[in-house]
Amino acid sequence: MVGDRSAVAYLVNDYQRKGYIDRIHRNLYTVMDAETGDPVLNRYQIGSRLFPEAYVALGSAFEVWGYAPRRGSEVFVATGTRFTDFRYNGVFYRRVHAKAGASTAWVAGTRATGLEQTVVDSLHSFQGEAGLEDVVECIMRLPRLDEDKLLECLERYGNGYLYQKCGYVLEQLQEYVGLPEEFYRECREHCASTVRYMIKGAEGLVYHKGWGVYGPCLKNE
Repeated sequence: MVGDRSAVAYLVNDYQRKGYIDRIHRNLYTVMDAETGDPVLNRYQIGSRLFPEAYVALGSAFEVWGYAPRRGSEVFVATGTRFTDFRYNGVFYRRVHAKAGASTAWVAGTRATGLEQTVVDSLHSFQGEAGLEDVVECIMRLPRLDEDKLLECLERYGNGYLYQKCGYVLEQLQEYVGLPEEFYRECREHCASTVRYMIKGAEGLVYHKGWGVYGPCLKNE
């Protein structure tokens, strides 16, 4: 645009001083709305543009799709490029590891994991009882999930315990997800042979023989 690469730094600095643009992160800028003074890109659009291969994941992806009950203070960015977590415009951008072959889609200008991928990733990564409750709240709001896509996501992980967790949680929420019995049968075939505790140190966990896990009862959540 300026015809001379050496003039770029001057132009960027000049536009920043005038409030036309704002620096988000190294080598990444956003145009500012002249009326509101806010970035024209929303938090999720920013997250998925931090790096060419980046995408929004986990609870942030549920937010992008519109199925989260509330908006968090963080945006989880999956990327193979290392970066130090940072804050911009009141939002904390946190890096998580990208999953090879993860299913993603463009939603309202944001690249985010597909719903099935988001469910599997979230059940793989949740932390503690509160983390599981957050995932369950989102799952209860979802439209019908594709069982084949769920199994594809699980196969990419190749983790027997994840089959246990996903099968158990989704079966507990069957009235919301309506998955066929074939899905649960496939999960059981890949379950780990060891008994696992879904939430270490939590009280009131019940043993569920069909899945070999100690977990909370989710049916009345």
